[in-house]
Amino acid sequence: MADTRRTARVHTHADRAYELLPVRSRARRVGGVVLWAALAAAAGAGVTAWLLEPHGEVSCPVVAPDALSRELSNTQLRLEQERAARAMLQSTADGAQAAVAKLQAELLFLRNHGAGSR
Repeated sequence: MADTRRTARVHTHADRAYELLPVRSRARRVGGVVLWAALAAAAGAGVTAWLLEPHGEVSCPVVAPDALSRELSNTQLRLEQERAARAMLQSTADGAQAAVAKLQAELLFLRNHGAGSR
């Protein structure tokens, strides 16, 4: 058990509290961290600038306004044709579905009446 009383005895090396001291000064360690951060930021900026730089000849195509309006009207015409084709297909499908329902009802009627006559 440790002696908590204060005495006038002489402290030896075994009684002293030891702590690790850094080899380099605090200013040198902080400077090293700041240097690494600056180098990393510069490298990141360089890579970003290199990636964003256009490689080769890149230009946007120039399209005349009348060509754009022609293309728009053609696209609208194709869209209207697609809508008309879908509407006609839907009406054909509805008619076929009605015919199938009618035939199923007739088949059910014939099965019910044919089974009773046997």
